[in-house]
Amino acid sequence: MSVSTGDTGAVMLAPGAGVGLAPGAGVGLAPAVPVPGRTASMPTPLGAAGGAGIGAVALAGTVAARRRRNGAGAVSESPLFVYVPGHGGDPDGFADLAGRMGIGQGDIRVFDYRWAWPHDDPVEASRRAPTEDAADALGAYLAALGADGRAIYVVGHSKGGAVITEVVSRWDAHPEMTVESVTGAAILDPPIATGPLGILQSLGWFHGATADDGLFEPVRCDLGGCVDVRDGLGQRAGVGVVIVRNPDAGFTNFYGRPDGVRVFDLDDGGGSVFSRVPDPFAMLRRMSEAHNSVLHSDTVADCIAAESRSTGSCAWPEPRRVAITWGRGTSGIGPLLE
Repeated sequence: MSVSTGDTGAVMLAPGAGVGLAPGAGVGLAPAVPVPGRTASMPTPLGAAGGAGIGAVALAGTVAARRRRNGAGAVSESPLFVYVPGHGGDPDGFADLAGRMGIGQGDIRVFDYRWAWPHDDPVEASRRAPTEDAADALGAYLAALGADGRAIYVVGHSKGGAVITEVVSRWDAHPEMTVESVTGAAILDPPIATGPLGILQSLGWFHGATADDGLFEPVRCDLGGCVDVRDGLGQRAGVGVVIVRNPDAGFTNFYGRPDGVRVFDLDDGGGSVFSRVPDPFAMLRRMSEAHNSVLHSDTVADCIAAESRSTGSCAWPEPRRVAITWGRGTSGIGPLLE
């Protein structure tokens, strides 16, 4: 198995490794760019470098998208899936899961980080864009997509999960700005930790040892006190959120279980990153495999497919595992049983 640096953290599987759908299958990338092998593209609700302002598009799209959902969390039609790649992530990263779910390429759109960080290369833009700026752009993009009222389901991997968390937490704080077409979100192995681990994840772009979170900070404080935006994520906004992580990846995800959020542990059978001690290269390879396993799993595909049809219907087949994780106690990071 070959590895390369840069995508979804320090190390990732080489493009196409373990992927059931070839990149040439054609996942819509927006704004439309000449990417070899892709046959589908998404019209741009914003210019790649200019055009209508993000705030104006967000407001117009949100107003147009406000509607009542049919039924109790059920989606009345096949949703549009919006994929948000990770730090340096392949825009085709959702292809394998989509194939496992039986989703056609016409029902997929890929968020382009160049709306948050203008650059010739969307992958490089995904490395450089801060989470807050990417959340501004993603919120506007979802509002524009939701203007026709079609249900939208958002899927984000790694840093993409942090961007989605930022967007949904803003909607929780201001439910009137929620894009109601967005019925749910799957957040896959996101680097959204607190404490020293969160600091390391915010420096992923520099030291390359963990997935980068784009400076995402889960705990927000003001004169009224502090709140962890992960607690109850999506409840006030009416967005059904599931978080899938692989604890064996070690540094790339988060630990603890936020209140009011469904968190599922995926076991890809490869063992913990710490089982590769003292070989640092073996540890990095294992970290990458575990971190990317959430994109190549029938269990994850089945969960997302169920959630996209009806919020709360994911039936996770794997029992909760007792895993050695890294806590956020007052004395710093240390191993604990979860």
